[in-house]
Amino acid sequence: MPLLVGICVVMATLAWVAIAVAAVRVMARVEKASDQVTTLTVEIQQWIDQAHELTREARETVSSVRGVVAPIRRVAERFETVAERAAGLSETVLAEAEPPLRTAVAVARGVRSAAAFLLERWAHRSHNGRSATPGGHEHE
Repeated sequence: MPLLVGICVVMATLAWVAIAVAAVRVMARVEKASDQVTTLTVEIQQWIDQAHELTREARETVSSVRGVVAPIRRVAERFETVAERAAGLSETVLAEAEPPLRTAVAVARGVRSAAAFLLERWAHRSHNGRSATPGGHEHE
């Protein structure tokens, strides 16, 4: 029986050694994973800091844009008012100037037509041998 007890003690010792080796390996892996988590935590903290900085800059930009929008709106409204006034003025000028211009154009067309008719008649008389003066004689 002492042999059996000796074998059991050796087996128990080997089992404890195997458990100890496995525990050391697990502890090494846990330490490595812990180091990776620590590294990842540092990187995440840097990303969070960058996100905070980006958010701050975005807020500043939005604030600046808000400060610029109001003056731009006022300028656009002034341009709209000026454009409406210019359109009204041009309509009034056209309404006042159009009738006399139409009359002047009609008179000019009439004068041109009459002049063309008279010149044609005068040219026709000279080609037919008629005198341009009444009675066929030139008066001096």
